Amino acid sequence: MECLGPQCAAMLLEWLKQQGAELGSSPATPPASNSPPNRQGLLWTALPYQEDAPSLRNPAEWAGAVEHLEYSIFRRYQNGLTRSERTRLDNTIENVLFKMDRYLARLDGTERREAEAEVKVARNAVREGRERVDRLRHQGRRAEAKLAQLSTLTPEGFEEFVGELFEALGYEVEVVGGTGDEGVDLRVRRKGLLGIVQCKYQSRGVVGSPDLQKFLGTIHHTRSHKGFFVTTRTFSLAAERFVADNPIELIDGPRLVELVREVIGPGADRETEPNWF
Repeated sequence: MECLGPQCAAMLLEWLKQQGAELGSSPATPPASNSPPNRQGLLWTALPYQEDAPSLRNPAEWAGAVEHLEYSIFRRYQNGLTRSERTRLDNTIENVLFKMDRYLARLDGTERREAEAEVKVARNAVREGRERVDRLRHQGRRAEAKLAQLSTLTPEGFEEFVGELFEALGYEVEVVGGTGDEGVDLRVRRKGLLGIVQCKYQSRGVVGSPDLQKFLGTIHHTRSHKGFFVTTRTFSLAAERFVADNPIELIDGPRLVELVREVIGPGADRETEPNWF
């Protein structure tokens, strides 16, 4: 029988009310004793870290502090930051470690040993991060000194300068050079990627596309992911157009200045302007 109009709607509404009443009156089925625990309950065991809280009061707040500290250490020593950002993160790291030390004093036994192990890992990460930053800054200072004397460098000295600059940028650097190098002066690696570097030290003229076409063949021959062509001069418009569709990064004189300032950081005491030739 076909139902039409308001009467049909009323019958449907009454049926829905009956279904809801039956569901509400039926007892909830208890979970089986061997059923797995709520997965979300396992994942979210840490409370968000409270920067302004004077202390850590329980294991959940401790876990939140550990997570916050791990991220702060990563951000502080792996990201490019301004001076104010570095200062803020240094303060955050010191404050978290202070609270963790106070919390440790209230623990004993296995719980204390496990917590001490977590703090030790964090302190080691801070020490290694500081050593890495100091090493890269020192390398950057050496590159800065050579940049100021660029016009007096030999071609070999220029290759050494470029190698130190790539090291300061976080690359592993292998010097190749010599006869039979196929235009490869340096091999650089970072995060599993391989690159090759050709250094062109010249006092006049520009680097054109023929040089880069030959360099592209070397990139493919060495199975590198990328090539860096570094010169003290500039590149022609044809060269810049050529690399737009190929895995080559051009680094000319002004870009060298930018890279040195990048590794020195925004807090550098002075900005070097090299005497170009």
